[in-house]
Amino acid sequence: MGPWIPAFLAVALVAQVPPSGSAVEGRLRRDVAFLASPALQGRGNGYPGLDQAAAHVLREWKNLGLKAQIQRFPFVAKVVREAQGALLTHGEEARPLVWGRDIEAVGYSGDADFRMKPLAFAGYGVQIPGGYDDLAGLEVKDHVVVIVRTLPDTDAFAHLPRGERSLLARVKRLQAGRAAAVLVLEDGPARPLQREEGPMKLDIPVLSLSAGALGDACGDLPARLKAIRDTGKPASQDFIYAPWTTLTLKLRLRREEAQVPNVVAVIPGRDPKLRKEYIVIGAHLDHLGLGERHSLGGAESRGQVHPGADDNASGAALVVELGRELKRARPRRSILLMHFGGEEEGLLGSSYWIQHPTHPLESVKVMLNFDMVGRLDPAAPKLLMGGLGAPKAALEAAKKLAPEGFSISGDVGAAVGGSDHMVFSQAKIPTFFFFTGVHGEYHRPTDTADRINVAGMAALAAYGRAVALDLANADTTPAFDPDTAKVVLRGDGGPMRVAFGTLPDYADNPRGFRINGVSPGSTAEAIGLQAGDIIISFGGRPVKNIYDFMDALGAHKPGDKAVVRWLRGDQTMQAEATLKGRS
Repeated sequence: MGPWIPAFLAVALVAQVPPSGSAVEGRLRRDVAFLASPALQGRGNGYPGLDQAAAHVLREWKNLGLKAQIQRFPFVAKVVREAQGALLTHGEEARPLVWGRDIEAVGYSGDADFRMKPLAFAGYGVQIPGGYDDLAGLEVKDHVVVIVRTLPDTDAFAHLPRGERSLLARVKRLQAGRAAAVLVLEDGPARPLQREEGPMKLDIPVLSLSAGALGDACGDLPARLKAIRDTGKPASQDFIYAPWTTLTLKLRLRREEAQVPNVVAVIPGRDPKLRKEYIVIGAHLDHLGLGERHSLGGAESRGQVHPGADDNASGAALVVELGRELKRARPRRSILLMHFGGEEEGLLGSSYWIQHPTHPLESVKVMLNFDMVGRLDPAAPKLLMGGLGAPKAALEAAKKLAPEGFSISGDVGAAVGGSDHMVFSQAKIPTFFFFTGVHGEYHRPTDTADRINVAGMAALAAYGRAVALDLANADTTPAFDPDTAKVVLRGDGGPMRVAFGTLPDYADNPRGFRINGVSPGSTAEAIGLQAGDIIISFGGRPVKNIYDFMDALGAHKPGDKAVVRWLRGDQTMQAEATLKGRS
Protein backbone atom coordinates (compact mmCIF):
# COMPACT_ATOMS: atom_id res chain seq x y z
CA MET A 1 0.00 0.00 0.00
CA GLY A 2 1.43 3.34 -1.08
CA PRO A 3 1.96 6.17 1.42
CA TRP A 4 -0.90 8.17 -0.11
CA ILE A 5 -3.56 5.68 1.02
CA PRO A 6 -3.19 5.97 4.81
CA ALA A 7 -2.92 9.74 4.42
CA PHE A 8 -6.14 9.71 2.45
CA LEU A 9 -7.97 7.68 5.06
CA ALA A 10 -6.57 9.62 7.98
CA VAL A 11 -7.96 12.99 6.99
CA ALA A 12 -11.38 13.71 8.50
CA LEU A 13 -12.90 15.18 5.36
CA VAL A 14 -16.19 13.30 5.11
CA ALA A 15 -18.40 15.54 3.00
CA GLN A 16 -20.81 17.80 4.87
CA VAL A 17 -23.95 18.34 2.81
CA PRO A 18 -25.22 21.94 2.87
CA PRO A 19 -28.73 22.48 4.26
CA SER A 20 -31.71 22.65 1.93
CA GLY A 21 -32.17 26.10 0.42
CA SER A 22 -28.52 27.01 0.99
CA ALA A 23 -26.56 29.59 -0.96
CA VAL A 24 -24.78 26.71 -2.69
CA GLU A 25 -28.10 25.49 -4.12
CA GLY A 26 -28.95 29.00 -5.21
CA ARG A 27 -25.68 29.42 -7.10
CA LEU A 28 -25.95 26.01 -8.75
CA ARG A 29 -29.55 26.67 -9.79
CA ARG A 30 -28.56 30.03 -11.28
CA ASP A 31 -25.61 28.64 -13.24
CA VAL A 32 -27.51 25.63 -14.62
CA ALA A 33 -30.45 27.85 -15.60
CA PHE A 34 -28.15 30.20 -17.50
CA LEU A 35 -26.15 27.50 -19.27
CA ALA A 36 -29.30 25.58 -20.26
CA SER A 37 -31.30 28.68 -21.21
CA PRO A 38 -32.87 28.98 -24.71
CA ALA A 39 -30.67 32.03 -25.30
CA LEU A 40 -27.58 29.81 -25.46
CA GLN A 41 -29.20 27.63 -28.15
CA GLY A 42 -27.89 24.35 -26.76
CA ARG A 43 -24.20 25.41 -26.58
CA GLY A 44 -23.42 23.75 -29.90
CA ASN A 45 -19.79 23.56 -31.04
CA GLY A 46 -18.98 26.35 -33.44
CA TYR A 47 -22.01 28.45 -32.48
CA PRO A 48 -22.28 31.67 -30.40
CA GLY A 49 -24.05 29.99 -27.48
CA LEU A 50 -20.96 28.02 -26.53
CA ASP A 51 -18.86 31.19 -26.60
CA GLN A 52 -21.44 32.85 -24.32
CA ALA A 53 -21.16 29.92 -21.93
CA ALA A 54 -17.35 30.17 -21.95
CA ALA A 55 -17.53 33.92 -21.31
CA HIS A 56 -19.86 33.27 -18.35
CA VAL A 57 -17.40 30.82 -16.79
CA LEU A 58 -14.47 33.16 -17.46
CA ARG A 59 -16.33 36.01 -15.67
CA GLU A 60 -16.89 33.78 -12.65
CA TRP A 61 -13.18 33.01 -12.46
CA LYS A 62 -12.18 36.64 -12.88
CA ASN A 63 -14.66 37.66 -10.14
CA LEU A 64 -12.94 35.16 -7.85
CA GLY A 65 -9.58 36.73 -8.67
CA LEU A 66 -8.28 33.63 -10.43
CA LYS A 67 -5.87 33.66 -13.33
CA ALA A 68 -7.95 32.30 -16.20
CA GLN A 69 -7.82 32.00 -19.97
CA ILE A 70 -9.73 30.73 -22.97
CA GLN A 71 -7.79 28.26 -25.11
CA ARG A 72 -9.24 27.84 -28.59
CA PHE A 73 -8.92 24.92 -30.97
CA PRO A 74 -10.04 24.44 -34.58
CA PHE A 75 -13.31 22.69 -35.34
CA VAL A 76 -14.94 22.05 -38.70
CA ALA A 77 -18.44 23.44 -38.22
CA LYS A 78 -19.62 22.98 -41.79
CA VAL A 79 -18.53 21.30 -45.03
CA VAL A 80 -19.68 22.78 -48.34
CA ARG A 81 -19.24 21.60 -51.94
CA GLU A 82 -17.63 24.23 -54.13
CA ALA A 83 -17.20 22.15 -57.28
CA GLN A 84 -18.50 18.76 -58.28
CA GLY A 85 -19.01 16.40 -61.18
CA ALA A 86 -19.32 12.62 -61.46
CA LEU A 87 -19.62 10.61 -64.67
CA LEU A 88 -20.10 6.85 -64.55
CA THR A 89 -19.03 4.95 -67.68
CA HIS A 90 -19.97 1.34 -68.37
CA GLY A 91 -18.69 0.03 -71.67
CA GLU A 92 -19.77 2.54 -74.30
CA GLU A 93 -22.47 4.12 -72.10
CA ALA A 94 -21.88 7.10 -69.85
CA ARG A 95 -24.25 8.85 -67.48
CA PRO A 96 -23.81 11.62 -64.91
CA LEU A 97 -24.54 10.92 -61.24
CA VAL A 98 -26.80 13.49 -59.60
CA TRP A 99 -25.26 15.18 -56.55
CA GLY A 100 -27.42 15.11 -53.46
CA ARG A 101 -29.45 12.19 -54.87
CA ASP A 102 -27.16 9.53 -56.37
CA ILE A 103 -23.90 10.66 -54.84
CA GLU A 104 -22.63 12.93 -52.08
CA ALA A 105 -19.28 13.62 -50.43
CA VAL A 106 -18.59 12.27 -46.95
CA GLY A 107 -17.51 15.03 -44.54
CA TYR A 108 -13.87 13.93 -44.27
CA SER A 109 -13.48 13.35 -48.03
CA GLY A 110 -10.45 14.62 -49.86
CA ASP A 111 -10.74 16.57 -53.11
CA ALA A 112 -10.46 14.96 -56.55
CA ASP A 113 -10.00 15.71 -60.23
CA PHE A 114 -9.47 12.57 -62.32
CA ARG A 115 -10.79 10.89 -65.45
CA MET A 116 -11.97 7.33 -66.04
CA LYS A 117 -10.53 5.47 -63.09
CA PRO A 118 -11.63 1.81 -63.06
CA LEU A 119 -14.05 0.57 -60.42
CA ALA A 120 -13.40 -2.40 -58.14
CA PHE A 121 -16.05 -3.95 -55.89
CA ALA A 122 -14.50 -4.87 -52.52
CA GLY A 123 -17.53 -6.15 -50.62
CA TYR A 124 -17.41 -4.55 -47.17
CA GLY A 125 -13.73 -3.59 -47.26
CA VAL A 126 -13.03 -6.00 -44.41
CA GLN A 127 -9.85 -7.90 -43.64
CA ILE A 128 -9.83 -10.42 -40.77
CA PRO A 129 -6.34 -11.90 -40.21
CA GLY A 130 -6.53 -15.59 -41.04
CA GLY A 131 -10.19 -15.26 -41.96
CA TYR A 132 -12.58 -13.34 -44.20
CA ASP A 133 -10.73 -10.96 -46.53
CA ASP A 134 -12.48 -8.75 -49.11
CA LEU A 135 -9.16 -7.43 -50.40
CA ALA A 136 -7.36 -10.72 -51.01
CA GLY A 137 -6.11 -10.79 -54.60
CA LEU A 138 -7.85 -7.50 -55.45
CA GLU A 139 -5.92 -4.58 -56.92
CA VAL A 140 -7.05 -1.37 -55.19
CA LYS A 141 -4.20 0.94 -56.21
CA ASP A 142 -5.46 3.69 -58.53
CA HIS A 143 -8.98 2.15 -58.49
CA VAL A 144 -12.31 3.60 -57.35
CA VAL A 145 -13.22 1.03 -54.71
CA VAL A 146 -16.89 0.31 -53.96
CA ILE A 147 -17.67 -0.98 -50.44
CA VAL A 148 -20.93 -1.45 -48.56
CA ARG A 149 -21.42 0.63 -45.41
CA THR A 150 -23.57 -1.72 -43.33
CA LEU A 151 -21.95 -4.98 -42.27
CA PRO A 152 -24.10 -8.12 -42.44
CA ASP A 153 -25.32 -10.08 -39.40
CA THR A 154 -23.47 -13.26 -40.32
CA ASP A 155 -20.98 -15.53 -38.59
CA ALA A 156 -18.16 -14.46 -40.93
CA PHE A 157 -18.23 -10.99 -39.34
CA ALA A 158 -19.24 -11.97 -35.81
CA HIS A 159 -15.75 -11.63 -34.29
CA LEU A 160 -14.56 -8.59 -36.19
CA PRO A 161 -12.92 -6.30 -33.59
CA ARG A 162 -15.00 -3.26 -32.72
CA GLY A 163 -12.37 -0.84 -34.02
CA GLU A 164 -12.37 -2.57 -37.40
CA ARG A 165 -16.12 -2.33 -37.81
CA SER A 166 -16.16 1.43 -38.33
CA LEU A 167 -16.43 2.81 -41.84
CA LEU A 168 -13.46 5.09 -41.20
CA ALA A 169 -11.18 2.14 -40.36
CA ARG A 170 -12.15 0.39 -43.59
CA VAL A 171 -11.69 3.55 -45.66
CA LYS A 172 -8.27 4.21 -44.12
CA ARG A 173 -7.18 0.72 -45.11
CA LEU A 174 -8.10 1.51 -48.73
CA GLN A 175 -6.33 4.87 -48.51
CA ALA A 176 -3.21 3.05 -47.32
CA GLY A 177 -3.57 0.79 -50.39
CA ARG A 178 -3.50 3.95 -52.55
CA ALA A 179 -7.05 3.70 -53.85
CA ALA A 180 -8.07 6.59 -56.10
CA ALA A 181 -11.41 7.00 -54.30
CA VAL A 182 -13.92 5.08 -52.16
CA LEU A 183 -17.62 4.83 -52.99
CA VAL A 184 -19.68 3.85 -49.95
CA LEU A 185 -22.81 1.99 -51.00
CA GLU A 186 -25.77 2.79 -48.76
CA ASP A 187 -28.89 0.76 -47.97
CA GLY A 188 -31.03 3.66 -49.22
CA PRO A 189 -30.37 7.21 -50.44
CA ALA A 190 -26.98 8.91 -50.38
CA ARG A 191 -26.29 10.52 -47.02
CA PRO A 192 -26.26 14.33 -46.78
CA LEU A 193 -22.95 16.17 -46.61
CA GLN A 194 -22.05 17.08 -43.04
CA ARG A 195 -19.12 17.14 -40.68
CA GLU A 196 -18.07 13.65 -39.60
CA GLU A 197 -16.30 12.55 -36.46
CA GLY A 198 -12.70 11.63 -37.12
CA PRO A 199 -10.06 13.36 -39.25
CA MET A 200 -10.73 16.74 -40.76
CA LYS A 201 -9.76 15.56 -44.25
CA LEU A 202 -8.46 12.34 -45.78
CA ASP A 203 -6.07 12.16 -48.70
CA ILE A 204 -8.59 10.50 -51.03
CA PRO A 205 -12.20 11.28 -51.96
CA VAL A 206 -14.85 9.32 -50.07
CA LEU A 207 -18.41 9.44 -51.40
CA SER A 208 -21.78 8.17 -50.26
CA LEU A 209 -23.63 6.37 -53.05
CA SER A 210 -27.35 5.60 -53.11
CA ALA A 211 -28.34 1.94 -53.28
CA GLY A 212 -29.44 2.15 -56.92
CA ALA A 213 -26.90 4.65 -58.25
CA LEU A 214 -24.67 2.08 -59.96
CA GLY A 215 -27.52 0.28 -61.70
CA ASP A 216 -25.96 -2.75 -63.41
CA ALA A 217 -22.62 -1.05 -64.01
CA CYS A 218 -21.00 -3.41 -61.51
CA GLY A 219 -23.13 -6.40 -62.39
CA ASP A 220 -25.82 -7.77 -60.09
CA LEU A 221 -24.63 -6.34 -56.76
CA PRO A 222 -27.65 -7.55 -54.73
CA ALA A 223 -26.95 -11.13 -55.87
CA ARG A 224 -23.25 -10.67 -55.10
CA LEU A 225 -24.01 -9.44 -51.58
CA LYS A 226 -26.46 -12.30 -51.03
CA ALA A 227 -23.72 -14.74 -51.98
CA ILE A 228 -21.40 -13.20 -49.39
CA ARG A 229 -24.07 -13.49 -46.68
CA ASP A 230 -24.98 -17.06 -47.66
CA THR A 231 -21.49 -18.47 -48.06
CA GLY A 232 -19.42 -16.29 -45.76
CA LYS A 233 -16.91 -15.89 -48.59
CA PRO A 234 -15.81 -12.69 -50.39
CA ALA A 235 -17.14 -11.88 -53.85
CA SER A 236 -14.88 -9.00 -54.85
CA GLN A 237 -14.28 -8.10 -58.50
CA ASP A 238 -12.14 -5.73 -60.52
CA PHE A 239 -14.08 -3.97 -63.33
CA ILE A 240 -11.00 -2.85 -65.25
CA TYR A 241 -11.72 -5.49 -67.89
CA ALA A 242 -14.30 -5.14 -70.67
CA PRO A 243 -17.03 -4.19 -70.38
CA TRP A 244 -15.12 -1.90 -68.09
CA THR A 245 -16.70 0.44 -65.57
CA THR A 246 -15.00 3.74 -64.73
CA LEU A 247 -15.66 6.96 -62.83
CA THR A 248 -14.67 10.46 -63.80
CA LEU A 249 -14.75 12.69 -60.72
CA LYS A 250 -14.29 16.34 -59.88
CA LEU A 251 -14.77 17.41 -56.28
CA ARG A 252 -13.67 20.38 -54.22
CA LEU A 253 -14.90 20.92 -50.65
CA ARG A 254 -14.67 23.98 -48.43
CA ARG A 255 -14.51 23.51 -44.69
CA GLU A 256 -15.85 26.35 -42.58
CA GLU A 257 -13.74 26.32 -39.47
CA ALA A 258 -14.71 27.63 -36.05
CA GLN A 259 -12.49 28.21 -33.03
CA VAL A 260 -14.05 26.35 -30.09
CA PRO A 261 -13.24 27.30 -26.47
CA ASN A 262 -11.70 25.48 -23.56
CA VAL A 263 -11.75 27.54 -20.36
CA VAL A 264 -8.85 27.05 -17.94
CA ALA A 265 -8.31 28.62 -14.52
CA VAL A 266 -5.82 27.90 -11.74
CA ILE A 267 -6.05 28.05 -7.95
CA PRO A 268 -2.43 28.33 -6.78
CA GLY A 269 -1.41 25.87 -4.09
CA ARG A 270 -0.12 27.16 -0.78
CA ASP A 271 2.70 24.62 -0.28
CA PRO A 272 6.01 25.85 -1.78
CA LYS A 273 7.02 22.29 -2.70
CA LEU A 274 3.67 20.96 -3.92
CA ARG A 275 2.23 24.03 -5.64
CA LYS A 276 3.83 22.99 -8.94
CA GLU A 277 1.69 19.85 -8.96
CA TYR A 278 -1.92 20.01 -10.18
CA ILE A 279 -5.23 18.31 -9.52
CA VAL A 280 -7.50 18.82 -12.56
CA ILE A 281 -11.22 19.30 -11.97
CA GLY A 282 -13.06 19.25 -15.28
CA ALA A 283 -16.39 19.11 -17.08
CA HIS A 284 -17.43 19.59 -20.68
CA LEU A 285 -19.27 22.78 -21.52
CA ASP A 286 -20.68 21.96 -24.95
CA HIS A 287 -23.88 20.18 -25.94
CA LEU A 288 -25.82 19.46 -29.16
CA GLY A 289 -27.01 22.92 -30.16
CA LEU A 290 -30.13 22.49 -32.31
CA GLY A 291 -29.76 18.72 -32.50
CA GLU A 292 -28.35 18.52 -36.02
CA ARG A 293 -26.10 15.64 -34.90
CA HIS A 294 -26.30 13.02 -32.14
CA SER A 295 -29.87 13.85 -31.08
CA LEU A 296 -31.92 10.90 -29.85
CA GLY A 297 -35.17 12.80 -30.25
CA GLY A 298 -35.84 11.67 -33.81
CA ALA A 299 -36.25 13.71 -36.96
CA GLU A 300 -38.86 15.98 -35.36
CA SER A 301 -36.33 17.22 -32.79
CA ARG A 302 -33.80 18.47 -35.34
CA GLY A 303 -33.84 22.25 -35.31
CA GLN A 304 -35.07 22.37 -31.71
CA VAL A 305 -32.87 23.67 -28.91
CA HIS A 306 -31.27 20.82 -26.95
CA PRO A 307 -30.66 22.61 -23.62
CA GLY A 308 -28.35 19.97 -22.14
CA ALA A 309 -29.19 20.85 -18.54
CA ASP A 310 -27.89 17.56 -17.18
CA ASP A 311 -25.51 16.99 -20.10
CA ASN A 312 -23.58 18.93 -19.11
CA ALA A 313 -24.70 22.26 -17.65
CA SER A 314 -24.83 20.32 -14.37
CA GLY A 315 -21.17 19.31 -14.46
CA ALA A 316 -20.05 22.72 -15.72
CA ALA A 317 -21.94 24.49 -12.91
CA LEU A 318 -20.61 22.05 -10.33
CA VAL A 319 -17.00 22.73 -11.36
CA VAL A 320 -17.64 26.46 -10.98
CA GLU A 321 -18.98 25.85 -7.47
CA LEU A 322 -15.99 23.66 -6.62
CA GLY A 323 -13.74 26.51 -7.76
CA ARG A 324 -15.44 28.85 -5.28
CA GLU A 325 -15.11 26.34 -2.45
CA LEU A 326 -11.53 25.29 -3.16
CA LYS A 327 -10.23 28.85 -3.45
CA ARG A 328 -11.43 29.47 0.12
CA ALA A 329 -9.88 26.19 1.29
CA ARG A 330 -6.36 27.05 0.02
CA PRO A 331 -5.12 23.52 -0.79
CA ARG A 332 -1.44 22.55 -0.76
CA ARG A 333 -1.37 21.57 -4.44
CA SER A 334 -2.62 23.80 -7.21
CA ILE A 335 -6.02 23.14 -8.78
CA LEU A 336 -6.63 23.38 -12.52
CA LEU A 337 -10.29 24.14 -13.26
CA MET A 338 -11.19 23.15 -16.80
CA HIS A 339 -14.29 23.43 -18.99
CA PHE A 340 -13.90 21.62 -22.31
CA GLY A 341 -15.50 22.24 -25.68
CA GLY A 342 -15.94 19.58 -28.33
CA GLU A 343 -16.75 16.66 -26.01
CA GLU A 344 -19.93 15.79 -27.87
CA GLU A 345 -17.97 15.61 -31.13
CA GLY A 346 -15.37 13.14 -29.87
CA LEU A 347 -13.54 14.54 -26.79
CA LEU A 348 -11.96 17.21 -28.99
CA GLY A 349 -11.29 19.90 -26.37
CA SER A 350 -9.68 17.64 -23.78
CA SER A 351 -7.63 15.95 -26.50
CA TYR A 352 -6.43 19.34 -27.72
CA TRP A 353 -5.45 20.38 -24.20
CA ILE A 354 -3.47 17.18 -23.67
CA GLN A 355 -1.60 17.92 -26.92
CA HIS A 356 -1.25 21.65 -26.13
CA PRO A 357 -1.29 21.90 -22.32
CA THR A 358 -1.49 25.34 -20.76
CA HIS A 359 0.35 23.95 -17.72
CA PRO A 360 3.00 21.21 -17.59
CA LEU A 361 1.30 17.92 -18.36
CA GLU A 362 3.83 15.95 -16.30
CA SER A 363 2.74 17.96 -13.24
CA VAL A 364 -0.90 16.85 -13.48
CA LYS A 365 -1.34 14.16 -10.83
CA VAL A 366 -5.07 13.32 -10.90
CA MET A 367 -8.10 14.34 -12.97
CA LEU A 368 -11.66 14.49 -11.61
CA ASN A 369 -14.36 14.62 -14.31
CA PHE A 370 -18.00 15.60 -13.72
CA ASP A 371 -20.40 14.70 -16.53
CA MET A 372 -24.20 14.44 -16.09
CA VAL A 373 -24.36 14.97 -12.33
CA GLY A 374 -27.76 16.67 -12.10
CA ARG A 375 -30.18 13.79 -11.77
CA LEU A 376 -29.39 12.24 -8.39
CA ASP A 377 -32.39 10.21 -7.23
CA PRO A 378 -33.68 12.04 -4.11
CA ALA A 379 -35.34 8.87 -2.79
CA ALA A 380 -32.16 6.77 -3.03
CA PRO A 381 -29.17 9.03 -3.77
CA LYS A 382 -26.59 6.96 -5.61
CA LEU A 383 -23.55 8.27 -7.44
CA LEU A 384 -21.85 6.23 -10.15
CA MET A 385 -18.10 6.62 -9.90
CA GLY A 386 -15.40 5.17 -12.11
CA GLY A 387 -11.66 5.10 -11.57
CA LEU A 388 -9.94 4.91 -14.96
CA GLY A 389 -6.19 4.60 -14.47
CA ALA A 390 -6.61 4.99 -10.71
CA PRO A 391 -5.62 2.25 -8.25
CA LYS A 392 -8.57 0.34 -6.84
CA ALA A 393 -7.47 1.26 -3.32
CA ALA A 394 -7.66 4.95 -4.28
CA LEU A 395 -11.25 4.62 -5.47
CA GLU A 396 -12.25 2.70 -2.36
CA ALA A 397 -10.64 5.37 -0.19
CA ALA A 398 -12.48 8.11 -2.07
CA LYS A 399 -15.79 6.33 -1.56
CA LYS A 400 -15.28 6.48 2.21
CA LEU A 401 -15.54 10.28 2.07
CA ALA A 402 -19.18 10.21 0.96
CA PRO A 403 -21.70 11.95 3.20
CA GLU A 404 -24.02 9.92 5.38
CA GLY A 405 -26.90 8.29 3.47
CA PHE A 406 -25.08 8.73 0.18
CA SER A 407 -24.48 5.55 -1.82
CA ILE A 408 -21.64 5.19 -4.32
CA SER A 409 -21.45 2.48 -6.92
CA GLY A 410 -18.39 2.10 -9.06
CA ASP A 411 -15.18 0.32 -9.85
CA VAL A 412 -11.84 0.87 -11.50
CA GLY A 413 -11.77 0.48 -15.24
CA ALA A 414 -15.55 0.69 -15.48
CA ALA A 415 -16.68 1.99 -18.89
CA VAL A 416 -19.38 4.29 -17.55
CA GLY A 417 -19.72 6.93 -20.23
CA GLY A 418 -17.20 8.06 -22.83
CA SER A 419 -16.10 11.40 -21.47
CA ASP A 420 -13.05 13.64 -21.09
CA HIS A 421 -11.44 11.62 -18.28
CA MET A 422 -10.64 8.94 -20.88
CA VAL A 423 -8.19 11.28 -22.64
CA PHE A 424 -6.35 11.99 -19.38
CA SER A 425 -6.17 8.29 -18.58
CA GLN A 426 -4.63 7.68 -22.00
CA ALA A 427 -2.00 10.27 -21.02
CA LYS A 428 -1.20 8.08 -17.96
CA ILE A 429 -2.98 10.31 -15.45
CA PRO A 430 -5.24 8.64 -12.83
CA THR A 431 -8.87 9.76 -13.14
CA PHE A 432 -12.13 9.66 -11.21
CA PHE A 433 -15.41 10.02 -13.10
CA PHE A 434 -18.62 11.25 -11.41
CA PHE A 435 -22.01 10.49 -13.02
CA THR A 436 -25.61 10.23 -11.75
CA GLY A 437 -26.90 8.06 -14.59
CA VAL A 438 -28.65 8.15 -17.94
CA HIS A 439 -32.35 9.01 -18.29
CA GLY A 440 -35.12 9.43 -20.84
CA GLU A 441 -34.22 13.06 -21.59
CA TYR A 442 -30.62 12.25 -22.57
CA HIS A 443 -29.69 13.99 -25.87
CA ARG A 444 -33.23 15.25 -26.31
CA PRO A 445 -34.84 18.71 -26.23
CA THR A 446 -36.46 17.74 -22.91
CA ASP A 447 -33.18 17.81 -20.94
CA THR A 448 -34.22 21.06 -19.27
CA ALA A 449 -33.16 22.93 -16.12
CA ASP A 450 -36.43 22.31 -14.27
CA ARG A 451 -35.62 18.58 -14.13
CA ILE A 452 -32.34 19.08 -12.27
CA ASN A 453 -32.06 17.96 -8.65
CA VAL A 454 -30.22 21.01 -7.33
CA ALA A 455 -30.12 19.71 -3.75
CA GLY A 456 -28.48 16.56 -5.09
CA MET A 457 -25.93 18.66 -6.95
CA ALA A 458 -25.12 20.52 -3.72
CA ALA A 459 -24.48 17.17 -2.03
CA LEU A 460 -22.23 16.14 -4.92
CA ALA A 461 -20.37 19.46 -4.68
CA ALA A 462 -19.67 18.76 -1.01
CA TYR A 463 -18.43 15.28 -1.87
CA GLY A 464 -16.33 16.53 -4.79
CA ARG A 465 -14.77 19.13 -2.50
CA ALA A 466 -13.83 16.46 0.05
CA VAL A 467 -12.22 14.22 -2.59
CA ALA A 468 -10.39 17.12 -4.27
CA LEU A 469 -9.02 18.49 -1.00
CA ASP A 470 -7.86 15.12 0.17
CA LEU A 471 -5.94 14.62 -3.05
CA ALA A 472 -4.61 18.17 -3.04
CA ASN A 473 -3.46 18.06 0.58
CA ALA A 474 -1.97 14.55 0.78
CA ASP A 475 1.81 14.11 0.90
CA THR A 476 1.65 11.91 -2.20
CA THR A 477 -0.97 11.23 -4.88
CA PRO A 478 -2.08 7.86 -6.28
CA ALA A 479 0.11 6.46 -9.03
CA PHE A 480 -1.25 5.68 -12.48
CA ASP A 481 -2.35 2.05 -12.73
CA PRO A 482 -2.20 0.74 -16.32
CA ASP A 483 -4.35 -2.27 -15.46
CA THR A 484 -7.32 -0.11 -14.46
CA ALA A 485 -6.83 2.18 -17.47
CA LYS A 486 -8.17 -0.53 -19.73
CA VAL A 487 -11.79 0.28 -20.54
CA VAL A 488 -13.88 -2.75 -19.68
CA LEU A 489 -15.55 -4.34 -22.70
CA ARG A 490 -17.37 -7.49 -21.64
CA GLY A 491 -18.18 -10.27 -24.07
CA ASP A 492 -16.16 -11.54 -27.02
CA GLY A 493 -15.90 -8.22 -28.83
CA GLY A 494 -18.37 -9.26 -31.51
CA PRO A 495 -21.04 -7.00 -32.96
CA MET A 496 -24.18 -5.97 -31.14
CA ARG A 497 -26.70 -6.96 -33.80
CA VAL A 498 -29.93 -6.03 -32.06
CA ALA A 499 -31.34 -2.95 -30.39
CA PHE A 500 -33.59 -3.41 -27.37
CA GLY A 501 -34.21 0.13 -26.13
CA THR A 502 -33.45 0.13 -22.40
CA LEU A 503 -31.96 3.15 -20.65
CA PRO A 504 -29.55 1.54 -18.18
CA ASP A 505 -28.99 2.25 -14.52
CA TYR A 506 -25.24 1.61 -14.33
CA ALA A 507 -25.28 1.25 -10.57
CA ASP A 508 -24.85 -2.18 -9.02
CA ASN A 509 -28.10 -3.82 -8.00
CA PRO A 510 -28.10 -7.11 -6.07
CA ARG A 511 -31.30 -8.28 -7.77
CA GLY A 512 -30.37 -7.82 -11.43
CA PHE A 513 -30.08 -5.13 -14.14
CA ARG A 514 -32.21 -2.10 -13.24
CA ILE A 515 -33.36 0.24 -16.01
CA ASN A 516 -34.06 3.97 -15.84
CA GLY A 517 -36.53 3.91 -18.73
CA VAL A 518 -37.15 2.76 -22.28
CA SER A 519 -36.81 4.43 -25.67
CA PRO A 520 -40.06 5.30 -27.48
CA GLY A 521 -40.97 2.75 -30.15
CA SER A 522 -38.42 0.23 -28.86
CA THR A 523 -38.83 -3.48 -28.23
CA ALA A 524 -38.44 -2.82 -24.50
CA GLU A 525 -41.42 -0.47 -24.61
CA ALA A 526 -43.45 -2.93 -26.70
CA ILE A 527 -43.19 -5.72 -24.10
CA GLY A 528 -44.14 -3.38 -21.26
CA LEU A 529 -40.86 -2.60 -19.50
CA GLN A 530 -40.86 0.58 -17.41
CA ALA A 531 -38.43 2.76 -15.49
CA GLY A 532 -37.42 1.04 -12.26
CA ASP A 533 -37.90 -2.50 -13.57
CA ILE A 534 -35.09 -4.97 -12.85
CA ILE A 535 -34.32 -7.47 -15.63
CA ILE A 536 -33.34 -10.85 -14.16
CA SER A 537 -33.12 -13.03 -17.26
CA PHE A 538 -32.97 -12.63 -21.03
CA GLY A 539 -33.38 -15.45 -23.52
CA GLY A 540 -32.88 -18.05 -20.80
CA ARG A 541 -29.68 -16.46 -19.50
CA PRO A 542 -29.56 -15.12 -15.94
CA VAL A 543 -28.93 -11.37 -15.73
CA LYS A 544 -27.20 -9.98 -12.65
CA ASN A 545 -25.82 -6.74 -14.08
CA ILE A 546 -25.53 -4.66 -17.26
CA TYR A 547 -22.68 -6.83 -18.55
CA ASP A 548 -24.75 -10.02 -18.28
CA PHE A 549 -27.53 -8.21 -20.11
CA MET A 550 -25.24 -7.04 -22.92
CA ASP A 551 -23.76 -10.52 -23.30
CA ALA A 552 -27.26 -12.04 -23.49
CA LEU A 553 -28.38 -9.42 -26.02
CA GLY A 554 -25.24 -9.94 -28.11
CA ALA A 555 -26.00 -13.64 -28.46
CA HIS A 556 -29.09 -12.87 -30.57
CA LYS A 557 -29.73 -11.57 -34.06
CA PRO A 558 -32.63 -9.58 -35.56
CA GLY A 559 -35.83 -11.61 -35.77
CA ASP A 560 -34.96 -13.87 -32.82
CA LYS A 561 -37.52 -14.30 -30.08
CA ALA A 562 -36.37 -14.10 -26.47
CA VAL A 563 -38.27 -14.46 -23.21
CA VAL A 564 -37.48 -11.57 -20.88
CA ARG A 565 -38.17 -11.81 -17.12
CA TRP A 566 -38.08 -8.82 -14.79
CA LEU A 567 -39.03 -7.63 -11.32
CA ARG A 568 -41.44 -4.77 -10.70
CA GLY A 569 -41.49 -4.25 -6.98
CA ASP A 570 -42.15 -7.70 -5.50
CA GLN A 571 -43.86 -8.96 -8.66
CA THR A 572 -42.09 -11.12 -11.27
CA MET A 573 -43.17 -10.46 -14.86
CA GLN A 574 -42.20 -11.87 -18.23
CA ALA A 575 -42.89 -11.42 -21.93
CA GLU A 576 -41.61 -12.72 -25.23
CA ALA A 577 -39.74 -10.13 -27.30
CA THR A 578 -39.19 -10.20 -31.05
CA LEU A 579 -35.82 -8.54 -31.48
CA LYS A 580 -35.12 -5.76 -33.98
CA GLY A 581 -31.88 -4.95 -35.78
CA ARG A 582 -29.84 -1.87 -34.97
CA SER A 583 -30.55 1.03 -37.27
